[in-house]
Amino acid sequence: MSDHARRGAARWIRLIPVIFLMYTISYFDRVNIGLALPSLSKDLGLSPAEAGLAGGIFFWGYLITFLAAGWLAPRFGAKRVILTALLAWGACAMATGLVHSFPALIAARFLLGAAEGPVWTATSMLLAQWFLAEERARAFGLWNLCIPVGALLAGPVSGLILSYADWHTMFVLEGLPAWLWALVWWRGIPDGLDGARWLPAAERQALQGALAAEQAALGARPRADWRAMLRERTVWLLLGAFSLINMVAYGFSLWLPSALKAASQLGIGRIGLLSALPYLTAVIGLIAVTQSSDRRRERRLHAGVPMIAIGVLLWVGAWFGAGDVRVQMAAFTLMGFFLYMYLPIVFTMPTELLPQRMAIPAIAFIGGVGNLFGGFIGPTLVGWVRQATGDFTAAFTLLAAFGVLGGLLAIAVRAPGNDAPGMPARIRPAG
Repeated sequence: MSDHARRGAARWIRLIPVIFLMYTISYFDRVNIGLALPSLSKDLGLSPAEAGLAGGIFFWGYLITFLAAGWLAPRFGAKRVILTALLAWGACAMATGLVHSFPALIAARFLLGAAEGPVWTATSMLLAQWFLAEERARAFGLWNLCIPVGALLAGPVSGLILSYADWHTMFVLEGLPAWLWALVWWRGIPDGLDGARWLPAAERQALQGALAAEQAALGARPRADWRAMLRERTVWLLLGAFSLINMVAYGFSLWLPSALKAASQLGIGRIGLLSALPYLTAVIGLIAVTQSSDRRRERRLHAGVPMIAIGVLLWVGAWFGAGDVRVQMAAFTLMGFFLYMYLPIVFTMPTELLPQRMAIPAIAFIGGVGNLFGGFIGPTLVGWVRQATGDFTAAFTLLAAFGVLGGLLAIAVRAPGNDAPGMPARIRPAG
């Protein structure tokens, strides 16, 4: 491939911002219910357990279409699948603002999850069609920044709206950008390299040749081996670690505004600003961990140690900050620095520890099941424990224990056939 093609910036400038903002909107609509829960629960008469279920039911719909996207995206194209998802989740997000009962809320959140489910798989496929393997990690890293950014924006923006309007209005207003971005998406994302007239001809031809060579090499390898993958100890350790830390991340994110409200007399606008602080530091942490992990070529500790730090700091905030929102936010903001470090590392590890015929299904299995368990059980469990105890101390302590356990499982990961305790995660190449 020519040096010009290798250095070309057009794809990064034209595609990454459109993809980044698309998924930021998606994640925003997923987590904004957290700030609405105090007033929403009061208006609909929800118990803490019902409120937790409303937050977690999203992931049952998400799992169904997350797995279905592996069939949909190759047949209909990633661009069309994501366009359809944008229109569908915009409608479901706005419909959430029109509900007046608990069953209607559950239905709206379930359908929102089903609408957003195909996006992760389809986006992964889209990036693979535009970026070579040697540059794909950077493309995926820039895309994954949308998760803390979406959570970062959800607090202040939702808090501002709720300061002047009710939660019905908030959901309607915040669901509208998905429809507006669908127009940008359709015009901004070409159907393929041949449609990218803004790409220099020499670079387009070089990319087509290099991507075709990659696909030819992949086609010569054995098909995905799900049975062999399920027999690997590595897969189950990573699934356990990812599920546990997802319980922490989603349980904490959904209930943080309610915890701040319970610990202070602050208005909803200031709570929205405070709840954004952990995600501001999360952006810094996510950038730092990917650079450090690649530089040192080490994975296990870069995934496991941050998980343990999350658990310890969540416990500190729960116990020592229960009566003082300043102490609580200091601990939670520092915790935010580690909050999403695990995300790119966990999904890098299968590709370095397993042959590709097992690594690809392992990623789908860990991502689909881990998101369901983490995203559903985490928020629901916090709601149950809070209802039983009357506050968030015990609930966040339980999440803290999950974080520590998840970190220990990640550190215990070894390449198949290697039990040396000091070996790094990068043992052998995939293939």
